[in-house]
Amino acid sequence: MNIDSIENSETFVIPVSEVKRTQIAPRGKMLWNVIARFGGQFVAVLANLLVTPYIIRKLGVESYGIVGVINTMISYMAIITTSLTATVGRNLTFAIERQEYEKANKEISTAVYAVLRIFVIAFLPLCAFSLFIDQLIIIPQTLVSGARIFCFLSITSFVFATISGPLGASMFVRNRLDLTSGANLARTLVFIGTIVTLFSTFGASLPMYGIAMITGSILLFSIHLRIHKYLLKSVEISKHWFDRTLIKDIVSLGGWMTLSQIGGLLFLQTTLLVANRTLGPLEAGQLAAISVIPLQMRVFSGLVSSLFGPTQAAIAARRDWVAFSAYLLSSIRLTILFFALLVGVFCGSAREVLSIWLGKEFAPLVPVALVLTGYLILGLGSSPLSSAVLMLGKVKVPAIVTVIMGAVNVILSVILAHIIGLMGIALAQCVTLLFLNAVFVPWYVSRACKMSLWLYIREQCLGVGCGAVIALISYGMNSLIHPDSLAALVLSISLSAILGLLVLLPFGLHTIKHKLKE
Repeated sequence: MNIDSIENSETFVIPVSEVKRTQIAPRGKMLWNVIARFGGQFVAVLANLLVTPYIIRKLGVESYGIVGVINTMISYMAIITTSLTATVGRNLTFAIERQEYEKANKEISTAVYAVLRIFVIAFLPLCAFSLFIDQLIIIPQTLVSGARIFCFLSITSFVFATISGPLGASMFVRNRLDLTSGANLARTLVFIGTIVTLFSTFGASLPMYGIAMITGSILLFSIHLRIHKYLLKSVEISKHWFDRTLIKDIVSLGGWMTLSQIGGLLFLQTTLLVANRTLGPLEAGQLAAISVIPLQMRVFSGLVSSLFGPTQAAIAARRDWVAFSAYLLSSIRLTILFFALLVGVFCGSAREVLSIWLGKEFAPLVPVALVLTGYLILGLGSSPLSSAVLMLGKVKVPAIVTVIMGAVNVILSVILAHIIGLMGIALAQCVTLLFLNAVFVPWYVSRACKMSLWLYIREQCLGVGCGAVIALISYGMNSLIHPDSLAALVLSISLSAILGLLVLLPFGLHTIKHKLKE
């Protein structure tokens, strides 16, 4: 069966019995990828968590909120390039697996040069956007000039980071996620080092923050370019290989991915904007601060999905659909258990985390933080399903539903924010994303693969149950230790995580052993 014809096919049937006993062909060094991926991200997350209070103290809550709102608005531009970059890893993998090297040259060259052309055309409108940013969001008069400069610098940083995307496809194709982790960690550490140096030398300001962002993005671009030349020596990036017809082919699939991205923006990139416009810059700054932890969990979600993505793409390229479904189910098991651990530990110690990490003035926001984080067991546990939808080419219906639910989220956020403040924004996001990721997507994929929905529900129930147990363990550990310093909090969280791993071990050991053999 042709992978591109699956969208309209009704013959893709996977018997449950076959799914359970199918063995997946080995691909890459999974163990090393896991160590490098999570080790690098752990260091990056730890660095970000440590530097966030420093940045807030130096800039102030209002300025920090402006950084979050402007970066949120700039991320909307990602929908312009999604149709070119979201599918390049998949298409490049298909071409390499099938030894179609000329097509591989065209795929990556078309993506890179199309992104460059888009930004050249959009340069003047983006400058105007920076100049009139104070007309779009509420900014104190004393911060307007700095916000304009920061906006322009942030856009420039975004351009370099976006162009790095297609270049990073080489690491996806070769399943060298350790290199991906190293590049991202280098960017994070250079950003943090630059911002501390600039703040210490020239004083804290929005323009200095923007310069640090550009420094990290240029470094990422340089590393991705060198890695591409190292991993895919036979794949050339040149204007000679630019193919307009490929853009049309990419947009036929990537266009729906773009629509899905628009829906995602309505979910995740509107919260700070809604808070700024309905409640004010101070409340937006508070929301930005407590959203750091769920945001980092979403980063981990991307890491988890990326671990399975290269193998998903390789199996799909071979059109082995039984193996594909078996791999998908075991990926979901590992993902949902992983987030049961993260979410459970945080929910059980949320009050201590916010009070010690950000300050006692953030303790009243614990209920909001719990709502923003608790549902992520199911919301992020389904992340392998999202990449599966792309590999199968079945993106149309999920994209439409995502946009509809994203619009519902914005409307609910505005209404509830006027009634119950930040909690209303958190509740709106929780309800709508739970419906999308925990109800609709599992149902849609099970229907597409002709598999029992119970297989997914079973994993969800397991994740929620384990998460609840781990949350109780974490709460009990904090009640026992009573952490009043960062060191004591780290000890309490570490012990809770160890006990949580023991809870998860019986459910994930077999699956982990199977995955690490790949």
